[in-house]
Amino acid sequence: MSRFVAFVLLVVLGACSAPPEEAATLEELEAAAGPAVGPPQVLPGDIAKLRVEQSPAVGPVVADRDHYTLYLNTEDGSSKSTCLEPECTLVWPPLLAAGGKIEAPELDQKLLGTMKRPDGTEQVTIGGHPVYRYVDDEQAGDATGHGKDDRWYAIAPNGSKASR
Repeated sequence: MSRFVAFVLLVVLGACSAPPEEAATLEELEAAAGPAVGPPQVLPGDIAKLRVEQSPAVGPVVADRDHYTLYLNTEDGSSKSTCLEPECTLVWPPLLAAGGKIEAPELDQKLLGTMKRPDGTEQVTIGGHPVYRYVDDEQAGDATGHGKDDRWYAIAPNGSKASR
């Protein structure tokens, strides 16, 4: 479980109980959550940096700056995300890029773009598919979300589902 998800759970659970005599500090909450796993959070102002990686499980995939596999959702429309609620975005964080700033020298620039999310942030698209990270990918190169719920797939450099 990522540190962010653990923190959110602690906050929500804390809000449902009687007020504590002494509030925990952020450092205490982070320590209770344990070490962070999964891809780090991308801030809305970040420039998206993409690269092509070779996944042992699914072949060539697009990865982010930290070498984490990126995914498409087959239920999304062209440049339209269906993953908007926290139940989804906490598990499948969208890859964001401020002002459409994307660095991807290994990819066809015609395939790259962004789409506006309802909160005003810009999500990276590849071949029209909004792209996401998967919180359960614990280390760079993992592709554990590929095939998840028969709708999440690692994205190939040509903007389609990755496959060997």
